[in-house]
Amino acid sequence: MKYKYRSLMAKLVLFAAMAPLFSACSDEEDAVAEADVAVQFQNLVDGQPIELNKTYTSPAYDTYQVEDYKYYISNIKLLDASGNVVYTEPESYHLINQTEEKTAFTLAKVPAGKYSKIEFSLGVDAAHNHSTDQPGDLDPSNDMVWNWDTGYKFLLLEGTYTGNTKSGGLIFHIGHDANYKTFTLPLQQPLDIRTSPAYTLQISSELNALFQSPHLIDFDELNTAMGGEAALKIVENYTTDFFQQAIAK
Repeated sequence: MKYKYRSLMAKLVLFAAMAPLFSACSDEEDAVAEADVAVQFQNLVDGQPIELNKTYTSPAYDTYQVEDYKYYISNIKLLDASGNVVYTEPESYHLINQTEEKTAFTLAKVPAGKYSKIEFSLGVDAAHNHSTDQPGDLDPSNDMVWNWDTGYKFLLLEGTYTGNTKSGGLIFHIGHDANYKTFTLPLQQPLDIRTSPAYTLQISSELNALFQSPHLIDFDELNTAMGGEAALKIVENYTTDFFQQAIAK
């Protein structure tokens, strides 16, 4: 009887010692080498999802409606906690098209690991900005190329407004190499790619930030920008608080 008891105890001790090994093997079997990451851009006005043709109030207390709204996101990179670039998307050009509700895309085959930041640019880099004979989201059929100059519109916003003294159309077409801007956003919590084949990153943008800081845009005075000082004001505004947060899910 004592022998059987001792034998049973020995087996239990051996099982307890090997359990972590079994668990480790199971984790290794479940682990993935890479995964797809869906990137979703949530376009907001005053923190709420934008609705086309809805009346909004600008920071200068003009009212306005959006009829067409889209912009390019390019050259996406994922960084670790030390700021090292671990993943760079090849051929990285995506048109965020609120008008057609196409506001998401997928980063394919992102290596397993923990990512703390995302880097991307608003616009099309100089290497691709001066040739409009390109496929995919850079295809000129997307109505994002100038008809009077070679190059892309980085951001397009069209609509109508009512100000204190005037009313009419809003036309903001922002482009040109000098207005190509890069952003680095920390993730609210790390994107930890380990066991799932698919993950999601959600990035929010605030439309009213285009009209607020450092330049308060009064539509009675500035309602059209396609270059020069007018466009520069919009660019300086969207480098401030336009992209507000990135969340890993």
